[in-house]
Amino acid sequence: MTAVDTRPGEPIAADLPPPDGTIRLPLLVSARRGWFSVAAPASGLNRPLAGATPWDPARLPGRHQLVLMTKPRPTADELAQALTAAGRAGAAALVVRESALPPELDLATAAVPVLVVARQVEWAEIGTVLHSLLSGARFGGVTATPAGLYDLAESAALALDGAVVVADASFRVLAFGCGEAMDALTSEMVLARRVPSELRKRLAQVRSVARVDLPHGDVRWAAPIHSGTTIGGYVLCAPRRETPVARVLREVSTAAAAWFIDGPAGRDDEDAIRAELLRGLLTGSGSLEALTERLGTSQRWRLAALGEVTPDREGALARCARMLNPRTATATLGSLLFVLLPSMPDPGPADFTERLRLRASTTAPLVACLGRPCATASEIRAELGPLRHASRVLTAPATAHLTDLLPHVLISELAELAAEHPALLDGSLDVLRRDPSPRGAEYLNTLRCWFDAGGDATRAAAALRIHRNTFRYRLQRIEELCAVDLDDPVQRFTIELQTRLLVSPLTLGS
Repeated sequence: MTAVDTRPGEPIAADLPPPDGTIRLPLLVSARRGWFSVAAPASGLNRPLAGATPWDPARLPGRHQLVLMTKPRPTADELAQALTAAGRAGAAALVVRESALPPELDLATAAVPVLVVARQVEWAEIGTVLHSLLSGARFGGVTATPAGLYDLAESAALALDGAVVVADASFRVLAFGCGEAMDALTSEMVLARRVPSELRKRLAQVRSVARVDLPHGDVRWAAPIHSGTTIGGYVLCAPRRETPVARVLREVSTAAAAWFIDGPAGRDDEDAIRAELLRGLLTGSGSLEALTERLGTSQRWRLAALGEVTPDREGALARCARMLNPRTATATLGSLLFVLLPSMPDPGPADFTERLRLRASTTAPLVACLGRPCATASEIRAELGPLRHASRVLTAPATAHLTDLLPHVLISELAELAAEHPALLDGSLDVLRRDPSPRGAEYLNTLRCWFDAGGDATRAAAALRIHRNTFRYRLQRIEELCAVDLDDPVQRFTIELQTRLLVSPLTLGS
């Protein structure tokens, strides 16, 4: 492809075939807010685009081309001649500079649309955006939005059958796509959100598509992203099989260029957008439909919780989750990180949750709990409370299923209720819970061990490492002090429930 300049007659994208209708003139007009205004005729904008060429009175422009009137102050006759030639050639539109339209020029019968471009826009920038749109069409029609950069990386990863990373000129990672697997170096870049120093040194010397050999046998293909006359960033790829890497990377870097024209890309971070949408869904102010527009539709979803997570780690864990499954959204509420993911066939969701927990536990061990399949927003929100309680129940680093923890979740919910209403704990055990001596706590622990052992005094005594007769004596003393009969099923149930609530972290000390 030939770069745009102001020399008449030189095409911008003359080697591109006529488009199939996917890329049309309105897409260019709407691609950059404030760049273009339509002088005439608005009803004729729906025209295919194949490229652009500066106006040359010595020859006709190409079919489906933008005709750029690069002359600073064209006359009415020159513009009329260009409009006639553009119409005869089947061009897409004539583009003129702001304030360059003479008032005496009649556009009512113009054969092609006339676009007026703002003063601050360079002709080369129009070519960059057009190239980006044309190349983006080859990757599923991605557009120059924050989410679109991720879409482009994921489409490129699929085309190259490998991991793709898009970074800016400061080597910050802006987007990535990894397909089904990711090597250690790509994982490092995604989680650190930065290209490693050794690779940065090599990229600084890359001016076109090139293979970069790194220590320890790592290989990367790199393509610079040209934004006008400068390099705005880089596309990096680690293909897993033989593919036309150079050709595809060249297309990807061309498609990515539109994100780098107005300054650093990725300011409206995709992870942050998904986090706000998920937070809105969980708190009741958002909808599942708004979130699935970004994640893709699914008949069922699952919510997982990880804790304890500090707010400064949310971004890294969001990137990690998207690395493991691109169709996820993460958000922190309190000290827990919630992850929404499609309900894949088992053991897919459990494997995802365990892998995320292990990656997130690099600085401190975490617990994780996987919720049940949900089909609606209300079902997803209903998982929030049980997952919070389940995370409190898990005392050792592990990944668990919510369904396996529901009895413990019930006790945790009751303990929370008892913490808000302490009178619910009043009763036979008052004499033990209010005993300031060690005996009160010792007897409560004796009861807990007995209930844990299913009423088997021998097993309970072994757990406490005391003689069976000693344990039986303690039970007898508890019955005497509390005036209860542990053989009575109703009293035994009430005492067990209160015992478990009293030893819960939520009610200790109340």
